Amino acid sequence: MQVLLSCYLADRPLEDIRCVAQTRHRHRCTHPVLAPTGPAGAWTLLPIGPQRGQLTLPDTSMAVYDLSHLPYTEQARWRAQRCPGHAAAPGSADLAQPGWQVFDPLLHAAHIRTRLPQHPASRPKNE
Repeated sequence: MQVLLSCYLADRPLEDIRCVAQTRHRHRCTHPVLAPTGPAGAWTLLPIGPQRGQLTLPDTSMAVYDLSHLPYTEQARWRAQRCPGHAAAPGSADLAQPGWQVFDPLLHAAHIRTRLPQHPASRPKNE
């Protein structure tokens, strides 16, 4: 995903990413980060380029769920890995660490997809 001018690699498929916040009952929130309503990202092909200090890479593009066109608050919500309800409650504690890694095209080459998803819907399939 691309958010706040950086690319991140998730630890699971987009529709399976859960909120990391703690509920009132001291359990992890079960809501997805990908909200069924509200602004959504879009799948796009972005060029893979070297970051500072990296070797050059082959000239290719990769499929990325791009959130860069969304307002800052929505991008920050995604990076914090919180559902809309918990994003509105900044005082609630996190029960887990967000599952993002800063994307490195050399280290994460096995995860690079050069085609957009077959169903580029930005919402879960059960909507």
